[in-house]
Amino acid sequence: MADTPKTPPPPKKPYTKDGGSRRNLWLIVGVAAVVAVIAAGVLIFVSQQSSAPSSNGGGASATDVAAGKLKGVNEVTARFEGIPQNGNTLGDPAAPVTIAEYADLRCPACKAFALDSMPQVITDLIESGKAKYQFRIWPILGTDSVLAAQCGIAAQQQNKLFEYEDIWYINQQDEMTEYATPAFCNGIATALGLDLTAFDKDRQNETLWSPEIQDVQVIAAQQGFDGTPSFVITGPKGDKVLGGSIPTAAEIADAVNAVS
Repeated sequence: MADTPKTPPPPKKPYTKDGGSRRNLWLIVGVAAVVAVIAAGVLIFVSQQSSAPSSNGGGASATDVAAGKLKGVNEVTARFEGIPQNGNTLGDPAAPVTIAEYADLRCPACKAFALDSMPQVITDLIESGKAKYQFRIWPILGTDSVLAAQCGIAAQQQNKLFEYEDIWYINQQDEMTEYATPAFCNGIATALGLDLTAFDKDRQNETLWSPEIQDVQVIAAQQGFDGTPSFVITGPKGDKVLGGSIPTAAEIADAVNAVS
């Protein structure tokens, strides 16, 4: 597969003998839904420009990131040291509440939450065992975001998704530029000591990342998300959806308490 990312296809309906027209209808509806999600994301993104935090505040340049000379590696490694991590889930798998975040690695608002509020969420809720945390990548800012998602999902295979996304956010570039190249992705992977052969193979494995992105697109449509980051907090007392603005750590904690 070439390095140029492509928007994942809509989920395919299993084949049945009499399902020809139904399958075609499913494909038409699916394509329309994906286009609508991405178009909505672009509109939301444009509307947030005046209030969204600026990108690359203190991070390394894209050229330095590609060369493996980037910022935040020691800080991020220390932040997640000793916390169980399996795939896209951080924390004790038996924790009674799940905090699921839906985010785009190129989103400035997602960066603001990751760097300003997430450390407190980790300390108060994840390390305490009150909740576990799932990070679901939802690429809404075009094909460059899809490539970023591929790279994040590749890091996920080596149980380094959370370190990967935090380092990405610290070194996030201007959202109006197409900086998410394979070299940029590999620079972060190199800094984390990932197996680059496996990382690059997984990044290009459409059967690995496409179903994940399609699943997130379906959830986003079902929940009526209007942008990134969006959250679904699930516990014994039900679900609570947070979106529309960047939540604070205290607001996440209140949602966890409400469903516990």
